[in-house]
Amino acid sequence: MHEFWITLHRWSGLFMVLFLTIAGVTGCILVFRGPIDRELNPGLYRLHAASGPTTPDVAVAAVHAYQAGHRDEQVVQFPLNVPANRALPVKVAARPGAPAPATDEVFLDPADGSVIGRRASGPGWDRAHFIAGVSDLHFTLLAGTWGRWLLGVVALVWLISNFIGAWLTWPQRPPYWKQWKRNWQFRRSSAMPRLLLDLHRASGLWLLPALIVLAFTSAALNFFSEAWEPAVTAISPLERNLFDHEAPFPEGTSPTLRFADGLAAAKAQAARDGLAWQPAAMLYLPEWNFYGVKFTPDGILDYRDLGPVDYYFDAHSRRFAHEVNPYDDSTGLAAIRILYPLHSGEIFGGATVAVIFLAGLTTVGQGVTGVYVWWKKRKSRVARLRAARAKDRNGLPTP
Repeated sequence: MHEFWITLHRWSGLFMVLFLTIAGVTGCILVFRGPIDRELNPGLYRLHAASGPTTPDVAVAAVHAYQAGHRDEQVVQFPLNVPANRALPVKVAARPGAPAPATDEVFLDPADGSVIGRRASGPGWDRAHFIAGVSDLHFTLLAGTWGRWLLGVVALVWLISNFIGAWLTWPQRPPYWKQWKRNWQFRRSSAMPRLLLDLHRASGLWLLPALIVLAFTSAALNFFSEAWEPAVTAISPLERNLFDHEAPFPEGTSPTLRFADGLAAAKAQAARDGLAWQPAAMLYLPEWNFYGVKFTPDGILDYRDLGPVDYYFDAHSRRFAHEVNPYDDSTGLAAIRILYPLHSGEIFGGATVAVIFLAGLTTVGQGVTGVYVWWKKRKSRVARLRAARAKDRNGLPTP
């Protein structure tokens, strides 16, 4: 049985190594996606003149100024708080009946809403689209749904292989604890094959919890709509459910109120609910005709804990329409919301992001060391197999 599990671990690792290397490298890049994107595209993010931090009221005023001069476009998302000397990134879409804009991401000067730059948000390998390309490669292998499903299968195999690998480090004969302790260590003075084998085992043991989290959340995210969401909501249905119904305006519509009205309504609702968090981002959902506001503790959109609290309001009447609050809804919503914070490491801030980054590097390193160990041992395995076959044929071992 021990030899069977070794063989299973070996061949599952060879099946996964290319995909996990791609996922590990791209995941490590995406940890720093914001700073990398800004450094690659300073003309989009940096203002020509010095300015202070952008506040929610300033951001909304800039968006209103932009929409006044671009009647065929509807702003659908933007942050409400932006650091000093940085442009306001805004996502736009076509208004009903208007042609789709050539670019759907606009960068505004918060002072007056003037356009600093534009780009399409799709993946690519030029400077403007590099991070979007890395993200699509990480989540779908640039292959859409089929790529996502393939990575989901790889994640399930990886999850099982992690447990098998950990079990294989347990010694088969005493002294168990002394030998197992040795498997948590590596010596730089060891010969290369032994050093890489030690690195393969020790890194897997030390970072096993993080690797299990990455593998499990990868599988759940890749099969999110097919398996994870239906399963957790069947066990624990959402207390406030709206977006599983058909949208009332499938072709989209236009609001009669402005973003400032939606922001004021959200602040008033937060005060009534006793929510001391700050507005971090605004949305407009044309197919629902809702303004949405995301609240976080510091007004910066991130995914600590279970992420932001969302309020939605009718963009015709300002009537409160819906709330997405994972902190006081069902366990099912918490199970949905916790996936991305766990997978990205944002759940507890910088410390857990660093752990996930290290786990991504370890995943790549385990692929390299695993292939090397397999290749070095392959010659002896082939020789033993040939000798066994010869013995079966002749009744004697080969000389």
